[in-house]
Amino acid sequence: MSSHSLPLLGDLLQNPAVTGADPVVRHAPPGAMARAVRWVHSSEVLDIGGLLHGGEVLLTGGTELRRLDGAGLAGYMASLSARGLAALVVQTAGWEQREVEPLVTAATAAEVALIEFRRTIPFIDVTEAVNSAIVTRHARRHTLVDDLSRRIAEHISTRGPELPPILDLVASELRARVRLFGVHRGEDDLIGEAGTTGSAPEGTAEANTAEAVVIVAGHVAAHLVIESAVATTDLLEAAANRLSEVLALALAPTFGPSADQLAESRLMLAVLEGAPRETVRRLWDATSLPQGPACMVYAVPLAPSTAHEVLLRRVVIRAAGSPWARGRALLVPLGGQDAPTRRAELFSSLADALGTLPVVCAVGPIVWEGAAAGESMADALALVDEHAGGPAVIDSMEWFGRRVLRQLETLAFVARHVQSALGRVISWDVRNGSKLVETLACWLDAGCNTTVAAGRMHVERQTLHKRLSTAFELLGGDPRHGGDLWSLHVAVKVVVAGSTAPGT
Repeated sequence: MSSHSLPLLGDLLQNPAVTGADPVVRHAPPGAMARAVRWVHSSEVLDIGGLLHGGEVLLTGGTELRRLDGAGLAGYMASLSARGLAALVVQTAGWEQREVEPLVTAATAAEVALIEFRRTIPFIDVTEAVNSAIVTRHARRHTLVDDLSRRIAEHISTRGPELPPILDLVASELRARVRLFGVHRGEDDLIGEAGTTGSAPEGTAEANTAEAVVIVAGHVAAHLVIESAVATTDLLEAAANRLSEVLALALAPTFGPSADQLAESRLMLAVLEGAPRETVRRLWDATSLPQGPACMVYAVPLAPSTAHEVLLRRVVIRAAGSPWARGRALLVPLGGQDAPTRRAELFSSLADALGTLPVVCAVGPIVWEGAAAGESMADALALVDEHAGGPAVIDSMEWFGRRVLRQLETLAFVARHVQSALGRVISWDVRNGSKLVETLACWLDAGCNTTVAAGRMHVERQTLHKRLSTAFELLGGDPRHGGDLWSLHVAVKVVVAGSTAPGT
C-alpha cells in the first residue's frame, strides 16, 4: 500500500489496536475488504446515517441496537448503507449468539459490512491509531500534489504553456496515463496525452481513475482524465482537482468559447440578473437549448475542489452553465409533458453523484416556461443560503412544506390553534420527557400506518401503539374517527418545524 493511500478495511483488521478485540467478519459484501477507510467514528446514536459522508467505519457498543426489533434493525442498516458506510463494528462481548443473528440478517439484507469485536477494548485506542494514520497519509498526499502543481506553474512561467511537457511531468510523477479532452470529451476530441497506467499490483484488476473539468473564463474548456494502476484513487482525485486549476492557466491563451457557448452565456447572465421575461425569451431563442419547462440547479463547493463540476456535467448532459457568486448555476431544460418525472430523475441522479462530496447543491422548482427560470434560481439561491449543515443535495419541492411551516410560526393565530389542538400533548411531553408530538408527526407522515412509522422511528410496534394510545387520550380520541386529520397534521408539523431548518 502506498504511503499516500488510505487504509483499507482489510488493513484495519490487522491493526494492533484492533486485533486485541478478537474481530470476526460476520458479513462482507463483494469488495468490502478492499474498500478505503476515510475515518473511524464511535457512536451509540441510531440516527447517525445522515451525519456520515461515506467510507467511514462505525464502532458501537450495541446498547441501543439490542433494543431494536427486526424492522428497526432493517431501517438502521438501510440508513448506513445509503450513506456508503465502509463497515459497522459492534462490540458483542457478553452477548448471546441469538442476539447477534438479527444483526447479521439485517446487515446482509442491506449489504453492510458487519464486524464483531468479541472482546472489550477502548474504542479510543482504535480511533486514535487509525485516524492518526489517515491524517498522516492525507498530509503526505497533499505535499506531493502541492509540489507537482508548483512545478507545473513554474514550467508555465519560465517555458510557456506548452501542454506536452506539462502532461509528461504529471504522468511521470504519478506513474499514470494522463489525457486532456476538449469540450465534448470524445476520443476524436483528444487535445493531448502522456504516460501509461503502469503495472497493476498483484490482485488489482483495473486501474484507478480520476477526472476533473478545466474551467476557463467561466466555460468548460477541457476534461482531464488520469488513470493509474499504481497511484490510489484518492491521490489521483486530489491531483486532478488541483491540476485542473493549473491547466486552466495553460489553456487560457488559446481557448475561445463557441458561438453557442457565447449565446448560452448571455442567456445565463439575463436569468441570473433577473432580466424581463421577454429578454430571456429572446436570448433563449438564440441558443440550441430545447424550449419549454425548465429548472435551475445551483451548486456551491464547501472546499477548494472542482470534483463536483465533473459530476454535474456527467449528470446534467444538456444545460447552460455559468459561475455565480460562490458556486455554479445550471439552467436545465426539462422538455415535454414529463417535466416532473425528469426533474425527479435529475434530483435523484444529483443526490447519488454528489452525496459524498463537499458541496451544497439545490434544485429549484419547475417553471413551465423557460423564460421564468429566474424564479427557479431565486428559490435555489434561497435554499443554499438557508442551509446550515454540511454537504447536501436539497430539493426545493421537498422543502416547500417546511418553509411554509416556518412562515406559519410567525402568525399569532397559528400559535393559538396549535395550543388548542396539542396543548395537553405538549405539556405531557415537557413533564415526562416523552416524544408524543414527534410520534404523532411520524405516524401522520406515514399515512397513519403504524408499521411504517415504527420502522422510521426504530421502535417496536407495541411501543408505538402505547405512545399513540396516550396521545389519543390527551387529544380526546382517535383523530381518524371524526377528527380533522389535516388540521392536526398542520399543528403537529408546526411544533416539529420549530426545531428544524434546512441542513439540520
